Amino acid sequence: MAKRIVIIGAGPIGCYTAQLLKTYGFDPLVVEEHGEVGKPVHCTGLVGSRVFEEKRRFDIPRSSVTNTINGARICYDGHDFVLERRGVAYVIARDRFDKELSAGLSILLNNRFLGLEKSPPGGYIVETDKEALRADIVIGADGANSAVRKILNQDANIRYYKGLQLRMKTKPGRSDTVTVHLKRPSFFWIVPESADTVRVGTISENPFSDLQVFLKEAGIEGSPLERFGGVVAIGICPTTAKDGIALVGDAACQMKPLTYGGVYFGLKAATILAECIKDDVLQEYDTRWKKELLSEIRIGLKAKDIYATLDEGELKKIFNVAKEQKTLIEKLGDFEHHSNLIVEVMKNPMLYPQIGDLMRILFKRILF
Repeated sequence: MAKRIVIIGAGPIGCYTAQLLKTYGFDPLVVEEHGEVGKPVHCTGLVGSRVFEEKRRFDIPRSSVTNTINGARICYDGHDFVLERRGVAYVIARDRFDKELSAGLSILLNNRFLGLEKSPPGGYIVETDKEALRADIVIGADGANSAVRKILNQDANIRYYKGLQLRMKTKPGRSDTVTVHLKRPSFFWIVPESADTVRVGTISENPFSDLQVFLKEAGIEGSPLERFGGVVAIGICPTTAKDGIALVGDAACQMKPLTYGGVYFGLKAATILAECIKDDVLQEYDTRWKKELLSEIRIGLKAKDIYATLDEGELKKIFNVAKEQKTLIEKLGDFEHHSNLIVEVMKNPMLYPQIGDLMRILFKRILF
């Protein structure tokens, strides 16, 4: 008899996991607390090109793409430089993206997950505020504030941050370029959705007040069309699969700690999770996805901590070196794997003497 699989959360990673399981012959049930897939929106909507261009068992539709990004403008203390790479990323309408991934799935809307308990002789009873569901496998794809993660007692080392983004009617400097303003301990982004609409946001301890100050300093005017708020969680869960329960996506902290992007990592982990379920080796999921992604997450966590402790002189020096090494960054930088450039410099420090002692010390701290 086929295993009964219940997925908590109809975000993109929960829905993608369900679609993959369908291709393997399962009939997963997705439980979603809201009345509509894709709402409310809790994401910048900037994804690397690999999200759409890598070959997948379940193809991701492109109709949610609203803009193509060809580079990034990096700003600090009144100075800036532009990194250029054609088609490096896409801006998506996240509500449409989620809805496309949910097409054809069995989804219980307006069902808030309350908890689960073991059900003899095996499996679980999944409780919502409206249903009691029988499951052999329970997948927590319920985001940064994952209730399933808490049930697995995997929250001890997780750090939470608040984010706020405004969708504004104003012309971007360049409609194909993301702008990033460095400002410790975080940063601000301006993502061009179209020729006359941008998404401006930050993640910090006080995102509302920080964003108001930034808008004034940057001279960005215009009435917000929409506000998106939410929580991100970073860290490493000791285990993400135990006794027939698994975590995936933001619930498993499968994201880039430096930029908080989680779609690409979540899709990769979902692929591994679906394969483990197909092969009846769910217990191997934690080891397999960490072999692919954990090193990147660890380096990102260390880099984030170092960035938060830099003084203005150190940050200025790093910015100036990055500006001087623009060509190197364009050649070796990777939208999804930030450590590639760091590792390359550490392997060949004498090739880049301009980087100086400070950068080498910082990179060693990141890696070791």
